[in-house]
Amino acid sequence: MVTSPDWLSLDEGEEVVWTGKPRLRRIVSNVVTFVVWSLAAFVAAFVLTAVLNVELPVPDRVVWAVAVLWTLFQAVTPVRAYLQTKNTDYLLTDENVYKKTGVWSENVTRIGVDNVQNTQLKKSFFGNVFDYGTILLSTAGGSGVEMSIEDLDDPDGLRTELRARIAEAGDGSRGEPGGGHGGLDPETIGALVDEATELRKTAETIERHLQ
Repeated sequence: MVTSPDWLSLDEGEEVVWTGKPRLRRIVSNVVTFVVWSLAAFVAAFVLTAVLNVELPVPDRVVWAVAVLWTLFQAVTPVRAYLQTKNTDYLLTDENVYKKTGVWSENVTRIGVDNVQNTQLKKSFFGNVFDYGTILLSTAGGSGVEMSIEDLDDPDGLRTELRARIAEAGDGSRGEPGGGHGGLDPETIGALVDEATELRKTAETIERHLQ
């Protein structure tokens, strides 16, 4: 059994089965951008004050002060990205999916697994290479994606576990021997869910063309 975090108060009998966070490496692009722009600012200040033999309208120290201020301004983006990543948590119980965000205050979103209608896995080229991605959750009667579980390492593991819980909640047999899946393993359940989703999309497309 996974330990419940301090920010979450579970219902009676609710058990945590998985916890996770976004990849910290997601902020690499922000850090690289910060380094590039900072170096550009200091190189420009050096060229203006020490290389070019021109009379500047302001003292050299003002040029360097502008470079420093520009660097501090650029540092806001990677620092904010780091804090947002460190303060984001994902959690799956046998009854609900939770997402906690917020740097200065906590915002907790919850979706019951029995309300989840579709789970979509999105991977970029590098996501396929390094095995990370984002899981999008849609609910019955909802207007599109209700929750995004972003930048997870090994997202397939969570998706398989989540689908098993969805199927378990859907047939109303939670806690019965065999997991209430009729002997089906999570991978088979996931494949069946995918097929059902594609059939639903096809039916909606046909309906739109007939209107």
